Amino acid sequence: MKSDSTLARKVALSCRILAKLGMFKETTGHVSARLGEAHMLIRGRGAKETGLLFTKPTDVIVADLDGRNRDKKAGLKPPNEAVIHGEIYKARSAVGAVVHAHPPSVVLCSMAGIELRPIFGGYDPSSMRLALRGIPVYPSTLTLNTVEQVRAMQQVMGERDVCILRGHGLIVVGPSVEQATITAIKLDTLARMNLQAASLGKVPSIPNEDIAAFESRTRGGNSSVDALWRYYSEWLIKG
Repeated sequence: MKSDSTLARKVALSCRILAKLGMFKETTGHVSARLGEAHMLIRGRGAKETGLLFTKPTDVIVADLDGRNRDKKAGLKPPNEAVIHGEIYKARSAVGAVVHAHPPSVVLCSMAGIELRPIFGGYDPSSMRLALRGIPVYPSTLTLNTVEQVRAMQQVMGERDVCILRGHGLIVVGPSVEQATITAIKLDTLARMNLQAASLGKVPSIPNEDIAAFESRTRGGNSSVDALWRYYSEWLIKG
């Protein structure tokens, strides 16, 4: 299967953005994108890899949906958790990208049992929307490297775009690399705010009337995702 250079650049860029935001730890974590019906592009692991912060398009390899290497790049292979990506692509045809990251905010909230509540409104509506929908939490802290483990996680995740792995990290899906990346950032924002709020004592959720007003609004397209992707792309270079 021939790689897609534009898509590989997006996967690499997502890795660098999320790493610079502190959502990846060293060389662990990965981003993937669907490539045709039976393959994916995914950040490779191995002797030739660089850390997530320094991911290049050449670090992104082709694998089939069973996690088998279909690339000829020496020193790189799919990560052990490639099965997460492959099983999600098999089960959900609308998913075009998957992020598996380890933001400390999410890990700490899941360990401490801190619910990610809608404690703010206009500060970040996209993050609040995630809280209003509820965020499933998969209880096992183990690395997901078998089909059975991933399918158990999928039972918890359902058709949601996000799932927290207790004491481990997060899984986020989206129709594109850009959408999955921004959703992961918004989930991290929600977790960081709830974590900090928990240290202050009892911080209430926003009023029910605000929630009702927010939910009655029509959500507008992908313009915010496109703008935020451009913002983080520039920030990565110039920030």
